[in-house]
Amino acid sequence: MLTSTRDDIRYGFAVGRVRVLQARLLSRSVYERLIDAPDFAEQRRVLSETAFGRYLEHADTSEDVERALDASLGDLYDEFLLGAGLPEAVVRYFRLPYDYRNLRTALKTRVLGMTAPGLSALGTIEPAAFAGSGEGLPDEMASLLTRWDEAEQAPPLADIETAVDHALFAALAGEAKRSRIPFLRELTTLRIDLAVIRVLLRANGKRLAPAAVLDSLIDGGTSALLTLAPVAGRMDAEELAGLIVDTRAVPGLGEADLTSLERYDLAAAALDAARMASARRAPSGPEPVLAYVLGREAEVVALRVALVGRLSGLDREAVRERLRGVM
Repeated sequence: MLTSTRDDIRYGFAVGRVRVLQARLLSRSVYERLIDAPDFAEQRRVLSETAFGRYLEHADTSEDVERALDASLGDLYDEFLLGAGLPEAVVRYFRLPYDYRNLRTALKTRVLGMTAPGLSALGTIEPAAFAGSGEGLPDEMASLLTRWDEAEQAPPLADIETAVDHALFAALAGEAKRSRIPFLRELTTLRIDLAVIRVLLRANGKRLAPAAVLDSLIDGGTSALLTLAPVAGRMDAEELAGLIVDTRAVPGLGEADLTSLERYDLAAAALDAARMASARRAPSGPEPVLAYVLGREAEVVALRVALVGRLSGLDREAVRERLRGVM
C-alpha cells in the first residue's frame, strides 16, 4: 500500500520503534511451550522471558491473569499509542471497544440483573459514568443504556448484544474514516463482514426468521452479504456457505470454513491475523505501527485462552485448537 511522504515523516519515529519491538512479539515456539507446560507455574516461567513477565509475576488465579493482561494493554496504550504521536482518531479506535464492553456489562447488570465482571479502565470514558442514568456518557451511549428502562419485561440477551455490536461497529467505522488511514478503514470493513457472516451462520443454525436476521446484521460492510438475510435460517449449511463465498466479500474464506461456527471462528481469526501481517510488512507509514498494536492486542487474547483456559481445566488439545488461528 502506498503512503505519502508526509506519512513517512509523521510515522518515521514510531516505525523505527516498531521494528525493534516486533522482535519481542510472542513466537510460535512460545505458544507451543505454553500449551505443553504441565501447570500454570511453568506457563508463568515461560512468560517471564517475555514482555508479559513483569505483569504476571505475582499472578496465581484467573482474576489475577485478567488484571495483569489488562495492565499490559494499559501500558501499551499509554506508553506507545500516545507516545507515538498517532492521530486522536487512531487512539480512540483502539480504546473505544472497552467503552462498549463496559456498556454491555452495565446493560446486562441494569436490565437483566446478571452478575457481571468489573468495568474496564482501558476505554476513553471513566467507568463510573456507566452507573445511574449515564449523564456522563455521550448521547448515543446514554440512550442505549436507558433504552429498556421503561420496558414491561427485560429484552432477550441477544437483543442487548446486537444493539451494542451495532453501536460499536458504527463508532469504529467513524473513527477509521476520521483517521484517513486506508488500512484502518479496510480492516474495519473486514471485521464487519466477518461479524455479519457469523450472524448469518448462527441464524441459519437456529432457523431464525428473516426479519430477526435482518435486525441483527451490521451496516458498513459488503452490501452483498446483507442480501442473504431473507434466506439465512432456511437453508442447508452447505448451501448458505456457497452463497457466502459467491459474494466474494472475504477473499480466502472457503466453503469448508463455513460449515460450523467453530471452524468459522478459527478461519476468521486467521484472516484477521493475515491482514495484520500484511500491514506489518509495509516499509513505512502508519501500517506497521497499527499492525504492531493490533498484534499486541491479539497476543493478549491468545494468552487469555492459554492461561485462563489451563487454570479453568481446559485440556492441552482444546487450547491448541483455539490458538490455531494466531500461532
